[in-house]
Amino acid sequence: MKQKNLVLWLLIVFAAISAWNIFYTYERLGMDAEMAALPDSSRATYLEQNYEAYQAAVNRSLGLGLDLQGGMYVTMEIGVDELILAMAGRNADTTFVAALNATRKLQAKEKGDFVDIFVKELRARKPGVKLAAYFGGEGMSYNTTDEEVVAKIKSESDTAIENAFTVIRKRVDQFGVASANIQKVTGTNRIMVELPGVKDVERVRKLLKNTARLEFWPTYTLEEAYPYLIQINNSLKGEQKLAAGDSTRKDSTATTAAADSNLTQEQQAEKFRKENPLLGLLAQPQSPGKNSPLMGYAKEADTSKVNAMLRSDVAKGILPEGQIRFAWTAKMRSETQMYELVALKVNPENEAPITGDAINDTRSGQDENNQYMVTMNMNSDGTKKWRQMTTEYLNKSIAVVLDGLVYTYPVVQSVIANGSSQITGNFTPEEATDLANILKAGKLPAPARIVGEEVVGPSLGKETVNRGLISFLLGFAVVLLFMWAYYRKAGMIANIALLVNLFFLIGVCAALNVVLTLPGIAGIVLTMAMAVDSNVLIYERVREELAAGRSSKASLTAGFKGALSAIVDGNITTLLIGVILFVFGTGPIQGFAVTLIIGIGTTLISALLVTRLLLDYVTNRPNAKPMSFGSLYMTNFFQKTKLSVIPNRKKAYLVTGALAAASLVAVLVLGFKFGVDFRGGRQYTVEFSKPVSSEMVDQLREDMGKAYSNEMPQIKAISGKNQVMIATAYLIDEDADDKVLAATQAGLANFKDANPVIIQSSKVGPTVVKDIKDAAQLSVILSLVVMFLYIFLRFQRWQYGMGAVVSLAFNVIVVLGVFALLGQVENLPFNAEVDLTFVGAILTVIGYTINDTVIVFDRIRERVREDKTKVPMPVLFNEAVNETFSRTIVTSCTTILSALILFFFAGEVLQAFMLSMILGIIIGTFSSIIVATPVSLDFILATEKREAQRKKEKAPVAAAR
Repeated sequence: MKQKNLVLWLLIVFAAISAWNIFYTYERLGMDAEMAALPDSSRATYLEQNYEAYQAAVNRSLGLGLDLQGGMYVTMEIGVDELILAMAGRNADTTFVAALNATRKLQAKEKGDFVDIFVKELRARKPGVKLAAYFGGEGMSYNTTDEEVVAKIKSESDTAIENAFTVIRKRVDQFGVASANIQKVTGTNRIMVELPGVKDVERVRKLLKNTARLEFWPTYTLEEAYPYLIQINNSLKGEQKLAAGDSTRKDSTATTAAADSNLTQEQQAEKFRKENPLLGLLAQPQSPGKNSPLMGYAKEADTSKVNAMLRSDVAKGILPEGQIRFAWTAKMRSETQMYELVALKVNPENEAPITGDAINDTRSGQDENNQYMVTMNMNSDGTKKWRQMTTEYLNKSIAVVLDGLVYTYPVVQSVIANGSSQITGNFTPEEATDLANILKAGKLPAPARIVGEEVVGPSLGKETVNRGLISFLLGFAVVLLFMWAYYRKAGMIANIALLVNLFFLIGVCAALNVVLTLPGIAGIVLTMAMAVDSNVLIYERVREELAAGRSSKASLTAGFKGALSAIVDGNITTLLIGVILFVFGTGPIQGFAVTLIIGIGTTLISALLVTRLLLDYVTNRPNAKPMSFGSLYMTNFFQKTKLSVIPNRKKAYLVTGALAAASLVAVLVLGFKFGVDFRGGRQYTVEFSKPVSSEMVDQLREDMGKAYSNEMPQIKAISGKNQVMIATAYLIDEDADDKVLAATQAGLANFKDANPVIIQSSKVGPTVVKDIKDAAQLSVILSLVVMFLYIFLRFQRWQYGMGAVVSLAFNVIVVLGVFALLGQVENLPFNAEVDLTFVGAILTVIGYTINDTVIVFDRIRERVREDKTKVPMPVLFNEAVNETFSRTIVTSCTTILSALILFFFAGEVLQAFMLSMILGIIIGTFSSIIVATPVSLDFILATEKREAQRKKEKAPVAAAR
């Protein structure tokens, strides 16, 4: 090896850097464990005290993903629709709103920018409309062009998303979540948030979703505003009588009074509720203060009914426009367990006198009664306005409103000149802390909706860690054992190189702050198995050279040189697939892709440099014995095995064609059992304390159907476990996480004796489903195109590319056909749904199959270059298949063994993924031999035949001339 000393020193430096980052990973895991043992309220303090040390560890270490320690994965969508509506303001008419509503629905079905779709819808409803007529108040005149208006809206939208990203990051940092990962999804209005280790899911939802629009509003007194409620009630009461046909009935007052006197107090109250649509739901306050803004109380179930009446056309005709608004308190009154309705004194512009922009700092604490509160300090402008407002409304109430809910409405006892105020509201310590942090981080520029969510319980996370570690260790051990058994002494050197490869891979992952997930571990295990391929290629070429009578040293040099092109081609094709997986995949697929991509780089280093250095050292020692490259039995076995692939290719076409046709029929007729990723909905994994019987599943399906308003869910028992998976599309178009969760828990009520616990939940909204489907289809198509182009450019003949694509298509179709059949089978011990993870497996299979195919093509190309006797192409192709057969089988065996270990030990999270991998490896191994190679040959022969025929046809013409 040339420049051996330089290579050695570079490897030592690389090893030192890897060790440095692995040490920081150890430090980070220790600090994460310390924080995990602390209550949520203490984590932020711990992070603040150890900020520098923890940041240093975070910046140079591996993190653990949700599936390895539990936590929450959220996809948030910033409300561009609300932003557009706010920009239009009072100019938004019914046509504008209708176009906006239509755009919301279309966005869930078709791909495209929200603003462009909205403008198209608005123009369809109002041809010739000038956009500046709606957005003239946003720094634009009536003469502003439509293009400039659209650019302005998009600019505001991008700014809103950027600001939302900053606000959400601040909130998460202040919440004290260790190893949080927050990313903007390029080209969309979405933000992805990973929060490992969190336990209080509902608290996190509120933390992320709250817009944090803080407002200070003056209020109306009961005496001023209650008459409006009486008028609305009486008008609705009159409509109610008219609808009932009671307008002609005339009961005397005496008769009515006499009848009422015979009723009990409870009956009289019930009669009042029936006769008074609004006031019957709104209990009057008892002994209110003189200037109290409290209009009454209502049960939680009745608040929506009261809201509907206050927004009705009847109410709009009575209430003074742009002057009064009613708002509910954020929490129930403890003694009544009812929400309070407060009357706010607003203005036509709907702009509060003081907003959250005036707040400089916030902190949580306790008042003199040990009640938790949030103290706010205002900036100079806010202090001035607060002094003016408290002067004007002395001895009256001012409501503190956050996101449309009243947190407190204290009476101003004296003028507040220092800009300090408090928010009270019967807070818990966590609620006070969260509210202070939300206000400190700032308001979201537009509403944020949770459109995708996955929650992993801590118990599941711990179980997954154990499975991941076991599968990793077993898979790696199997590969090492196989290499030693097959290649003996040379196999031990390859094993040392594999250990170095693993060390480098973990070090690079730590340096790049990779978040390690279970699919990421699978990527490492498969990388190790596929890394064997490079050593196998080298060793098989060395064997050939030794068999030809060369010395050990000459055989090593020739072996490395001969295997180089095949190693490079095989790894580049896998790299291309890894890049496609990373670009178009999300969540676990990206985790798999990252470790796969990094593993390809470290594999090339360990195979071409580390293995070469070790072999040179062993063979060049004084009195060194000849290196053993495997048992004589295995060598003779492959030498004696002669395949007649090319002579029998027509028979192979019949078999593979029939298999592909059967698979297509299965796909078209049976279809697939789609996962939540592709159909949208919510999915819950429920664990019971006893085995799940078929009778339990049937009863659970019936109970869940009732709980989900007769929308039947998919119920699947997980074989070998006390768990079921519940998938439902119930209320998926609504922001109703709490309602669906409550319905799920209600459906589990009949199984209390089995102690059901929801240990994992996930959600995929309609817009996310569309994006996932588009990305999945595009990634599969793109991978086929990329593979064709690479083969074509690398081998300079399009026929090789066609052979490779036909082989890939055959492989994918058969795997799809198998899963279409498995989707019809009940009670499988694994999940046979087609979801995003399955698509990742298909793409990995494509990469693996093309790797096999490239090795055969590389040998064919080499034989063609060396062939001086002009051996017929069919013979040459068949010889190339036989010469690479041992490498193909050995590599496939190591990869299948690793995949089997993952299938049996990694758990249901990866079982469908690994099953498709195993099927793909088996089918791909043989399709590269019996499909790709023969098809390429037939395309080449057909092309040569056409060219010969063309020359023959031109020859008489030339002779005649």
